[in-house]
Amino acid sequence: MNEDSDFNETEVAIVKDGTPENTVLKGIEILGGISKFINEGDQVFIKFNLSLPTGFPTNTNFDVLDTLISACKKAGASKIFLGSFVLKTVTNKSISSMLNLEEHFNNLGAEFVYLDNSNFLDKKKIKEEQLERMKKEFFSKVSINEREFLIPKVIENSDKLIIVNQVNVNPLFKLNLSLLNSYSMVAPKWQEIDSNKNQNNNYVLQDQYEQDLISNILDVFTIKKPDLIINDLFYLLESSGPFIYRDSHLQKPGLMVLGNNAVSTDLITLKLLKIDIRDHGLILEANKRGLGLIDHNLIKLLGEDLEKNSISVELCPLNLKDINLKNYLINTGDICSGCFKQAYHLLNIVKTHMIKDLKYNPRNAFLIGLNPDEPKRFDHVLLFGDCAIRSTKNGKFQKKQIKSKKSSKKKKNSKKSRENGLKNKETVKIIKNKNILELPGCPPDIFSCLELIFKYYGEKNLPNLSLLRTYIKTLIDSKTTENLRIMGVF
Repeated sequence: MNEDSDFNETEVAIVKDGTPENTVLKGIEILGGISKFINEGDQVFIKFNLSLPTGFPTNTNFDVLDTLISACKKAGASKIFLGSFVLKTVTNKSISSMLNLEEHFNNLGAEFVYLDNSNFLDKKKIKEEQLERMKKEFFSKVSINEREFLIPKVIENSDKLIIVNQVNVNPLFKLNLSLLNSYSMVAPKWQEIDSNKNQNNNYVLQDQYEQDLISNILDVFTIKKPDLIINDLFYLLESSGPFIYRDSHLQKPGLMVLGNNAVSTDLITLKLLKIDIRDHGLILEANKRGLGLIDHNLIKLLGEDLEKNSISVELCPLNLKDINLKNYLINTGDICSGCFKQAYHLLNIVKTHMIKDLKYNPRNAFLIGLNPDEPKRFDHVLLFGDCAIRSTKNGKFQKKQIKSKKSSKKKKNSKKSRENGLKNKETVKIIKNKNILELPGCPPDIFSCLELIFKYYGEKNLPNLSLLRTYIKTLIDSKTTENLRIMGVF
């Protein structure tokens, strides 16, 4: 910001207009104009949502990004970079190729940054020493609260950081907010929560996973705080999200919330959508750390009236059973947020992309968490996560009874024996139930789960998953993935 800016004053603008382009420009003007945030000669990095090559609204609206790039150029920015890390095992290169990101932003005078360096590594086998040199050249290791994070130097060295966040519903934090957006400034490996060493009942019952995740999100946020935050809810996904699922609905509030502090901007966004912050751990912890105000009376509100423009949004289901998956019984024990989130996405993927497959494979039981209820008379049992696998190892369903009748000739010494002739004897044999699929992990990886499901049921029984699997393979190249693993990205 300029030297005459009031750093102690938190400003948040609620903006409404006819188009996304006009709305973002109006919001910037209400906050004092783009020159309040960008000085001439600044290197600007725009962090936006980029998860899958499915376009908007999973990712940030390109109309908003294009408008912001133009505004930064007018303010005299010397360089404008855009980028984000994407889902684990999916590369920037594969998404850029499908969405034509590099050419699109180049034509606007900006540069799409391959934060994972997949443009250099794509389908090439590179020596480990070369990868180590690239790692040192492009990344910095930053220590926060005794934990290291790998952050791209292009973000660290930029003069100004702008977060453009597409607001959608989120299974853990109710909404995708700017604080969550900032988390994907670091590589996927450094976003993971290492829970295996702590795997015990208390870890699950106290939901230590959520506490660790919140801590990590805020640690990453402090590495590089944004100068301008744009929470875009002109359009938003509700009911199921943040990705496009079968139960997703698109709402058009026609609103955006902009501010100079991420925590306060997220707070006003929550209030605008009538969400109580008292059980929102991320916002409460951010306020506890002194990262922003959560008392809206202390925030300078600009633009539209908060109460008059508030709207209701249908959030993600809190119970996995409410996903209502055909031919699936879902039994849930005590689970942590990590397994809940991954199971939520897996079940929604199955419901969205495997409609025919569910018809071909009836009577499935999906068990998750510590000590889920025992399934009865189901053809297939899926154990999701290490807790379910460990706590059900002595379950009755783990074994199967096979009854058979065996004929034996008896000596006809008695009148009764002679009358019966041949007598049938029934025998019961106990064997291991082979119709159990274990999906290990703490929490499990979605792509690995889909592959295990495919192998278990077989290609003939999963025509839809077979197509989805082929599509996923276009996003993931084994050589590139291995290079990124060596570099410490995956």
